[in-house]
Order: sequence, then C-alpha cells, then structure tokens
Amino acid sequence: MAETVAQLTRFGLSETEARTYVAVLERGSATIAELSTATDISTGYVYDLVESLEDRGLVVVDDHRTPTQVRAVDPESAIESMTDELSELATDLAKRHTETEPDYPAVELVRTRETLYDRLERLIEDAEQEVFLSVPAPAISRLAAPLERAVHRGVFVAVLLGTAGIDDRVDVEQIASGAHAVRTWEATVASLAAADGRVSITSDSSLLHGKHRQGEYGLAIEQSPKNAIAILSQWSNFWAAGDQVYRADCPSLPLERVSFRHGLFAVATYHDPQSLTVTAHLFPGQGAETVTGRVVETKQGLVEPATAEFTGQNGLVLDVEGTHRSVGGSGAYTEDLAAELLSVREE
Repeated sequence: MAETVAQLTRFGLSETEARTYVAVLERGSATIAELSTATDISTGYVYDLVESLEDRGLVVVDDHRTPTQVRAVDPESAIESMTDELSELATDLAKRHTETEPDYPAVELVRTRETLYDRLERLIEDAEQEVFLSVPAPAISRLAAPLERAVHRGVFVAVLLGTAGIDDRVDVEQIASGAHAVRTWEATVASLAAADGRVSITSDSSLLHGKHRQGEYGLAIEQSPKNAIAILSQWSNFWAAGDQVYRADCPSLPLERVSFRHGLFAVATYHDPQSLTVTAHLFPGQGAETVTGRVVETKQGLVEPATAEFTGQNGLVLDVEGTHRSVGGSGAYTEDLAAELLSVREE
C-alpha cells in the first residue's frame, strides 16, 4: 500500500487523499465510517477527502443512501482521464515555456526606492509558500496590502520592523492581517526579503526610508536557493534580536504539505503540541519520502516562548514508531532529517 500511496502523491494527490483512495479501491465500495477506520483518519476529514477524490473523477459518492456509500471508479478509466489531463497540461506548459520571458534578470542591481518597492511587492505577490521580511517600520504601509493577500493565499509570513529613529508607535493592527508573526527591533535593519527558498532581496535600509545616500543600492536575486538561504540566515539573526509584538493564532488543522516553517508555526502555537501528528515530506536522498510521528518537542525561534537552543534553529522532534527523530527544514545540519514540507493533523 505504501508504494501505491507514494506513486499517487507524485500525481498530485495528498498523502491522505491517496490513502483514502487506496482504501476505496481495496473494498470497491465503502461507507465513510469504514474508510475512517481503515485509514485512521477522522470521519469529518474523510468526507472532505472523498469530495476531492470525486472531483478528480476517481470515486463516486452516493449520499442519497444511508449511510453514504463511496464507490471506486474503474481504475483504467480514471487513469485514462488523468493521462488526458496531463497531456493537455504538458502541451500548455510547453507553450508557456517557449513564450514566456523573464521580466528582469536573475540578478538585478536596484538603485531607486520605487524599483525596490516594486521588486518587494512582486516577490510577495509571487510567493507560494513563505515570505520572510525585514524593513524599516514606515515601509510596511506600502507592503501591507500584498502581504495580506499572501496570507489569504495560505502563504506563511513573518515580518521584522526596524524602529531606530522612528518616533511613531508601530501600528500592529495595520500589519496583523498580513502576517503570522511580527517583531520590532530598535535598530537600523537592512531591508531583507526571502520567499520560497529561491527568491531574495537585500538592500541598505535608506533605500526604503529616510534620505537615500548616493552609492547605496539593493540586489534582487531570482532562482538562487543558496542566496535565499544566506539572506534568510541573516534575517534569522535580526529576528532573534527583535521583540514579538504580534502572533497569529494556530491555523485551522489539518494542514497539508505546507512549508516547513509554516507547519512548525502551527505546532508551536497549538494548545497541546504533543497531541499532534506530523508527516514530514523529506528532501530526496534520505532513504524515505516521508516520516510520520507524534510531536515530542519543538526547537524553534519563530514565536515566543522560543525553544531553540541557538539562533536560527527551527526544528521538531517526532516519535516515529517508538524512535525519536529530529527534523529540520532546508539546510538542516543538526537534525536527523531535512523536510521540505509538513502535514499537521490533530488526533
């Protein structure tokens, strides 16, 4: 079953969707309660999963019967339909690839305030998983709207505001709807941004606020994971020095295949973290695609109270079949495993 589930996830199904689909296939027809028992997934969540599978054309849900029956569509017909969709997608992607040109170079020298704002807004609007940002506090008014849209898309956002020389109090309400965590630091911070582990921006703070001195500039770098990690490391040092002024509540669970830090944030802000089960979707080359276990502890500095043992540490420990395994994100070096994504669910 595990291999079949892994193959289905490569075709776009979540792990829980794949497990539920395999359970239906093995039975031909089943009730929601039977599928819940077979997959160890809550009944309420199974309803959502079978609706998604029905939308994909993999099952038929007969809710006119009591109890509701879920029937598997003939696998050959289902796969044929998926193959046709993939062929259409491949054609469309090939067309877009040949017609699309980058809007700006992979590495761009930014010399003006308006251009830097434009690049920051574009980074935020294009983000799919996470955004980490540090800017002078007055600059946040210009970026509040795109940050709010990002949060509404499900992007994890953490913002550090530099308040050196700023007399006005930071309006937390202005940014609260556009961030999961906000800190302030009474220092002149460099303007930094990193998104999705591949896009980054760095500049002198005066390029966004105050008098722009000649010779100061910024860099916008695309498709460079190494640079994004370096910028994020610098951001983490600033973040550790800041004071938390806002922290969102734990997002609604379950969370499926969110960025590592987004999942870690959910665990750290949940009222009973050790009752949660986490599936870590690992980077290639670690002997397995996923590991699943109950949370033992977190080691993080994203939100207070911090539990990290050193600056920049963000990881968790899972009980995987009786063995404690530590899991970190991209670039993890003190943990046993490195995960790209996390799925978090209540038990």
